[in-house]
Amino acid sequence: MSHILLIIDGMTDPRFRIADYPSMDSMQRLAPVDYSRGGHPETLACTLRILGLREIPPHIRPVVEAYGAGLEVAPDDLWFRASWYHIDEQGQPDRQERPETFTLPTDTTVDIEPHDLGQGHWLFRLWEGRSLCERLTLPTPFVTGGMGELLPEGDEAIRDYFSHLATPRHQLIVWDKGVCCPLPQLQEPSVIIAAEKVLLGLGKMLDWDTVTHPSLTGDTDTDLGLLAQLTLEAAERTDRVIVHVNGADQAGHRRAEAGKRTFLRRIDSELLPLLLHSPHRLTITSDHGCDPATGCHLAGPQPILCSGMTHLRGNEGYRKQFNSL
Repeated sequence: MSHILLIIDGMTDPRFRIADYPSMDSMQRLAPVDYSRGGHPETLACTLRILGLREIPPHIRPVVEAYGAGLEVAPDDLWFRASWYHIDEQGQPDRQERPETFTLPTDTTVDIEPHDLGQGHWLFRLWEGRSLCERLTLPTPFVTGGMGELLPEGDEAIRDYFSHLATPRHQLIVWDKGVCCPLPQLQEPSVIIAAEKVLLGLGKMLDWDTVTHPSLTGDTDTDLGLLAQLTLEAAERTDRVIVHVNGADQAGHRRAEAGKRTFLRRIDSELLPLLLHSPHRLTITSDHGCDPATGCHLAGPQPILCSGMTHLRGNEGYRKQFNSL
């Protein structure tokens, strides 16, 4: 019997109610946990805490995604993570949205290599730029202010490069930077099933098996039937399967509340019954919330739901079991 850990990215928000989802509502509820621990609620850091890591290395997410994208990672390079945002009538970013057309800068004084991750997300490699990491200041998504305040600070050539990545109604906002650094090993090998580069890269850095498929899109159109099939197949050959589903978070960033609710109902009716009726234990949690009213991630306690673990009593006993898998 395997333990399936299902992480529903961005599942919760102020209007989320477990009672609205019958399969989830049928599961045992344990004490919720805030995986952001007072910091910025971000997928990689929260997922590493779900898996039991206490100290999260700084400036690591773009590098993890580079591994997930199959890119070469060199010690002296600096990586940027950026996403496209729609700009409202007041000049403020109000939701993640890709423009139909844009042009990458070609006449530039910095040696930057762009990589399209899909869904409006990009990685940029600055060759041999590691020494710039600490001096660069980046905006956060949904900052207020003019377009100039949405650009990196600390190096004029880098700022100039990203200033050209804009259209009248869209801006590519650089919101993370990263350099190569070791990732502490976690307790036991697992299989990770995901569409997101950050989860696939995490598996590669930990030397875990990873499973993905073109029909696992990382958005609300992902194939949940195929996801169930791949999960149950993996559960037959390993003790722990980590499944990451990202569509609710993407819908939240687009400020599509109806789309988020519909996708969560699909998870509840199409994916969960197949997992709950298997012989394997199932745990469901979310890394953080995502509010479709604002498009922003939310910190705060995330629910922990489980099946096949009714003998456990108290959250501390569960945590020992949970973190040892």
